[in-house]
Amino acid sequence: MLKKILVYGDSNTWGDNFITGRRIADDKQWINILRKKYNQKYLFLQEGLPGRLAGNDENIKRYKNGQDTFISTFRTNAPVDIIIISLGTNDLQLKYNKTSEKIISDLLWYKEKIEESFNDIEDRKKYFNNKMPKIIYILPINFDYKVNAKEIFNYECEIKRQEIIKYFKDARINAITSNNMNLFEDGIHLNNNGHETMAFLVDKELQKYE
Repeated sequence: MLKKILVYGDSNTWGDNFITGRRIADDKQWINILRKKYNQKYLFLQEGLPGRLAGNDENIKRYKNGQDTFISTFRTNAPVDIIIISLGTNDLQLKYNKTSEKIISDLLWYKEKIEESFNDIEDRKKYFNNKMPKIIYILPINFDYKVNAKEIFNYECEIKRQEIIKYFKDARINAITSNNMNLFEDGIHLNNNGHETMAFLVDKELQKYE
């Protein structure tokens, strides 16, 4: 029986292609690279949405508020064996003016909500099959705050990104970090090489659970 991996993320989970304004080819998306490799072991549930936040700070396009839709998304796909939370980059945008502490809190919310649901006897039986899933974070990747994405991010955003990474490292929370990912010319989204690298990093993490 295939194990299920729920990947809840933003545009880099969805596969945003800056050049075309659409999605990159299915077989180039990091989730589908892994899906091909693990087709006899894992069922990858790709729940990515461009612009999705870790928190609920979007007041106009509210569908981008990650916390509002996570529980329903999880329960729709449950039970799952692994949950990958790939969020936080959009929260770093200048327009949201969020502190690193607030973004960290919003990211930790997902782990806390899963644990809270697992501790509910009825939920544990229905949505977990009495087994707590592994939770892995993909922390915000590098962005070009100096040139191509300078209207969206600045140096302070990068400082906050590093503070988030440091917190997860110090707290020893399962997290994938990356600082040299290949991006499209917008300086934000993973290009084809970036997706290959992300697939490699996630693959390396998954091997810990073999």
